[in-house]
Amino acid sequence: MIEQGEITRYFQLERRDLVYLKFIVEAYEGLATLSTADRERGIVVISYHRHFAEDLDALLTALGTEIALQEVTGMENLLHA
Repeated sequence: MIEQGEITRYFQLERRDLVYLKFIVEAYEGLATLSTADRERGIVVISYHRHFAEDLDALLTALGTEIALQEVTGMENLLHA
């Protein structure tokens, strides 16, 4: 169940970078949660409260200089079908 104010976004990255991204996101306790939606395709789900949107965007932008991180859309229907 998605709470009011919660934002969910999907990203694709190289499988080798999954653990690194999870480690970094979890280091910022309370900022966001990260789940692996499709390990084979390197799809992750990042959920966070809208109040943290600016901070999370800054983190993802910085991480984008280190790893290939591509936001994907339309995953909700594909993953829950």
